[in-house]
Amino acid sequence: MGRVLVAGAGIVGLSTALSLRRAGFDVAVRERALRIRETGAVIGVWPHTIRELERLGLGERLAEIKAEPGSVRFRDFSGAELATAGMPPARTVHRRRLSALLVSALGEDALRTGKELVEYVEDPDGVTVRYADGDHERADLLVGADGLNSRVRAVLLPGSGSRYQGGHHVWRAVLPFSGEIGDGSPVLGRDRTRGTLVRLADGSCCWVIAQFGTTASTTRSGKEEALARVANLHDGTWPFALRDAVLATPEDSVLHSRVAVVPTISRWAGDRVVLAGDAAHAMSPHIGSGASLGIEDARVLGECLGRAGIAPALAAYQDNRLARYRQVRRHADAMAAAPTPVSYVERFTAYLGWLHDGTG
Repeated sequence: MGRVLVAGAGIVGLSTALSLRRAGFDVAVRERALRIRETGAVIGVWPHTIRELERLGLGERLAEIKAEPGSVRFRDFSGAELATAGMPPARTVHRRRLSALLVSALGEDALRTGKELVEYVEDPDGVTVRYADGDHERADLLVGADGLNSRVRAVLLPGSGSRYQGGHHVWRAVLPFSGEIGDGSPVLGRDRTRGTLVRLADGSCCWVIAQFGTTASTTRSGKEEALARVANLHDGTWPFALRDAVLATPEDSVLHSRVAVVPTISRWAGDRVVLAGDAAHAMSPHIGSGASLGIEDARVLGECLGRAGIAPALAAYQDNRLARYRQVRRHADAMAAAPTPVSYVERFTAYLGWLHDGTG
């Protein structure tokens, strides 16, 4: 049916490659980094994510990601549990585990690293992709799954660069930690601060602290910045080992990110080029389903290309996704603007209910 190049070997790029292979295409993945590395520590895996991975043919191998189901609970900074009636069960998995599963399913022969896309040129018969090392390749279709700062998007839609989400910062780390961490409930604290402390399948510990409407000091380390926000998440009256976990973290193990988003874009496709995942719709991680949505993009694109030629398939995919993400952004904006922890949980629950109802 033709050859497809996928720019980006993250979770969405790899999922897209599997989806298009199932549609009958010869697929090659190109990653600009010298090796595949998943940023972030863990990913929230909802029933929607499992459903999408099953649709990609991975049902029998999902045990490899070791994502155990469990109930979702939220607490406020006093330790009080916030009602979550109607919220689906969640799973937590290390991002590297999911990435390794996808690479294994795809096969390493289909993947090349150290290939930084710098430009592409479309023509009636296909697309020519050029790389920073001087190499070039020819394909029938190029998929830009190259993330927040997508080069494919920059060429397709000049001026569509990512933008920082006002004052939204995140600090996180993974470390060996033997202390008691509690039930892993996310905490919705004061001053729009959110955090969690969870045990991973390999026995290590992951902590995350995020805050909206803040600034990061240029003189304090990431560890010091994280410690300064622990009081917003813990009033000291209930067992919560977040401070101990941060204190036990080596300075150079703390990752700090200033959260950026992709503004709403008017189109996702050209004649021989299309976007998927964060390259098209990166939003704040407070929606808790970025990877799920990107894997959904991969499945929808594969289904569209399996039913029609490239031009009508890309048009159908774009129409589907633009409509879908108008609704996603409505939910995301409502969650970001939630004035209290209780209102956030209510809006998040409503969003997950919509996400998992089978549409899309």
